[in-house]
Amino acid sequence: MSSRVCIVGVGQTHHRGPGGNLAYYEIAFDAARAALQDTGLTRGDIDTVLASGWDVLDGRTISDMYLVPAAGGYLKDSAKVADDGILAFAYAYMRIASGAFDTALVMGHGHAEGPTELVSNVTMDPFFYRPLGMSATAALALEACSYAAHYGVSEGQAAAVAEKNRRQGVNNPYAHLRSAITREQVLASKVVAWPLRELDCRPESVGAVALVLCSEDRAKRIASSWATVEGIGWATSSYYIGATDLWRLDALANAARQAYVMAGIDDPMAELDVAEVHDVTSYHELMAYEGMGWAQEGSGGRLLEEGATSMEGRLPVNPSGGALSTNIGAGTGLLRVAEAALQVTGRADGRQVEARTALAHGVSGLAGSIGQTHGVVILRGR
Repeated sequence: MSSRVCIVGVGQTHHRGPGGNLAYYEIAFDAARAALQDTGLTRGDIDTVLASGWDVLDGRTISDMYLVPAAGGYLKDSAKVADDGILAFAYAYMRIASGAFDTALVMGHGHAEGPTELVSNVTMDPFFYRPLGMSATAALALEACSYAAHYGVSEGQAAAVAEKNRRQGVNNPYAHLRSAITREQVLASKVVAWPLRELDCRPESVGAVALVLCSEDRAKRIASSWATVEGIGWATSSYYIGATDLWRLDALANAARQAYVMAGIDDPMAELDVAEVHDVTSYHELMAYEGMGWAQEGSGGRLLEEGATSMEGRLPVNPSGGALSTNIGAGTGLLRVAEAALQVTGRADGRQVEARTALAHGVSGLAGSIGQTHGVVILRGR
């Protein structure tokens, strides 16, 4: 690799619920423009553009024909990742780390032309899964149920995650849901797919996020502060539900291990200052604590109850409110990276904690029967 890869610009829209007058490519344009303005660069300064999104939700075949030009990629080298935005970030990282490009813009967005659950059912195996009514939420519920049953995790422990993240989301001016909720409200909300209740689940948000990446040599010339990528890793487990232990996130453990080794982190609870976790459900945040080595298997709930992952704890998790406050589809993992970058550069507004080293985590959404692909990024402020 020629040098470290750096994040020098962050832009995001004010996220909201479904509806509104803007098309998805107009939302992408707004985020990309904000990232360029944050960096002080123009479209002409960008060498390559990466986008993440799902055609089936955009309602367009090859939707990057609209997304990439809107993000500044007209007549430029470009690519699209049909999965979570943290994988598009990894693609952009590799392009710069290889020395092939000097500057990249990576963008992810959330927008749905049709019912997400119906669309996710169509992505399932047509012989074994689709006829059963399997969907993204149903598959996540199977994981959550298996985890809760295997380790004796209570509904109250999961509800405490939703309570924490929604409370923290109040301080995020870009968040979709900016209202605090109590544990009791979570437990009283209707069951969506056992054991998941409505407030255990992420909302459907409309919005976009964009990052500008460059080599460290260029960062020193164009920016006064930036976030360096110290470690990165990604991994995938089996597509088939019956071929994996649903009570643990093995792919996340592998991805985190790769990132820790690259960043030289031996004790993540001691060496990380903040984390942005892709909490696809409240149960999955607890599972992520264990997958990333912060707690022994089955004890993620205790880590939360001790206050270790609160804003005032040893390792604050999701000061932004996480996906339980804002879920922009294929852009949600990239949003975790953006929020981590803001934290280590001291620009996280009312959600700022004292942080020099941060972890960001993303997980695949519609791609497969369960969220079997995970990515982890370690950032450090400069």
